[in-house]
Amino acid sequence: MIKALVNWSHFIHRVKFELRRIHRQGFPVVFLKTVARLISVALWLLLLPLTIILHLAGFRRVMVFTDRIGHLALEPDCLLKERALGLVRWRRWFILAPPRRVANRRLLNYWKPLIRIHESRAVCFVLESMSLWGFMRHDVSRYVLAINKAQAAYRIYALWGDRPPLLTITEADERWGAQALRQLGLPDGAWFVCVHVRERGFSPVDEELHAHRNGDIEAVLPAIREITSRGGWVIRIGDPTGKQLPPLPQVIDYAHHTLKSERLDIILCAKARFILGNTSGIALVGSAFGVPCALANMIPFPALGLGLNDISIPKLLWSGDLSRYLRYQEILDSPISSFIYAIQYRENGIRVVDNSAEDIRSLVVEMFQKLEGRDRNGKINETQSAEVVNKLKPHHYGYGSVATIGSCFIRKNKELFKGLVPE
Repeated sequence: MIKALVNWSHFIHRVKFELRRIHRQGFPVVFLKTVARLISVALWLLLLPLTIILHLAGFRRVMVFTDRIGHLALEPDCLLKERALGLVRWRRWFILAPPRRVANRRLLNYWKPLIRIHESRAVCFVLESMSLWGFMRHDVSRYVLAINKAQAAYRIYALWGDRPPLLTITEADERWGAQALRQLGLPDGAWFVCVHVRERGFSPVDEELHAHRNGDIEAVLPAIREITSRGGWVIRIGDPTGKQLPPLPQVIDYAHHTLKSERLDIILCAKARFILGNTSGIALVGSAFGVPCALANMIPFPALGLGLNDISIPKLLWSGDLSRYLRYQEILDSPISSFIYAIQYRENGIRVVDNSAEDIRSLVVEMFQKLEGRDRNGKINETQSAEVVNKLKPHHYGYGSVATIGSCFIRKNKELFKGLVPE
C-alpha cells in the first residue's frame, strides 16, 4: 500500500511539473513539438515492418539520457559492465546523440569504441521514431531512475568490485591535459581534488523538482583548506552559474575559468585523486573512470556512493510536526526514504538541512585516511557503516551498495542513527 502511494505521489508531481513546463514554453514551441511527434508516429507506422526485422536481428536503442552528464557516464557504464559480467544478453546496441542533446561530447567519444553512437540529426530522428513503442528499445532507467526500489547500478558496481574501470584517459587527452593543467596554474607533478557543489543555477528548467539537492559552496571552504594543508590542490568544477570562490592558495575556480571546456571537464574528473561531490551527476564521471568519491549532502537518505572506496554522508531532515530531526530508522521505515522531489518534503512538513562545514571537512579527512590506509579505527568504522547499510531493504534507493557512510558523521549523530548501529 505504501509503495503504491509513493509511486502515485511521484506520478502526480511529475505530471503537474510537465504541465507547468508546457505552459512556460508557449504555444509555438508546443505546436512544433506536437507536429514533430505526429511525424514520428507516422514514421513508426510506416517503418514498422523494418523495425520488427531489426528488432528480431537484435538491434536495440539504449535509452540513455544523454542530456545529463551523470546519466551519460553511468548508464552506458552499467550496461557494458553487466554485459562483461554475463548478466545481459549481447545485442546490437546503439545510442542516439543528436546535436544539442548531449551533455558532454568528449565523454560521448569515450563510449564510441565500446558501443555504436548515432549523431546525425536525421538518423537520430528516424531511429527514435522506429523505437517509439515496443520494438528496438533497451531501457536503462533501472540503473538510477527506478522509483521506490533499489537502483541496479549498486548491484552492478558491487559485482564489479575492484576490477579496473572500463574507461581510461587516452594518450591524446593525457598530453593535452598536462598542458591545460599547466595553463590553469597547476604545478607539474601536483595532485588535486575536484570539488563540486550543486547550486540552483545548474538546471533552471527543473529546479522546482530538485532544489532539495542543492548546497552552498561556502560550506566546503574548511574541507578545501584541509586538502590544501596536505599539499594538494583543489579544482572547483561545475557550471559557471554558481557562486564564485574567494581567492585561496592552491585553489582554482575552474567553473569560472576561461579554459573551461568539455574536454578538460572529463580530464579533471578522470585524473583527480578523489572527487568531493554531492547528489549530482558529475561525480559519476569520476566513478566511470574509477576515481573515488567523497559525497556530502546526499538525499534521499538511502542514496549512497557506488564504488568500494566511496564515502557519503546524508542530509538531515527536520520534522515541523515533531519539532526535531527525524531518526534515520524512522526515515527508512516510512515513504520519506523514497522522496525524490523537493515538494514531497515540503508537503509533509519536512525541512531538508545541509551538512555542516565541519561534517564535510571530516568527510574529507576520512577519505584521506581511507586512501592512505592510516585509519586506526578502520574496522570499527566499517562495522558501523555496514550496520547501517545492511538495514536497507530492496525498495531503498541504495540497497546493495558496497560504499560506506562517514563514520565521523555516524558518531556525531548517534541519536539519529539509533536503531541502526549498536548502542
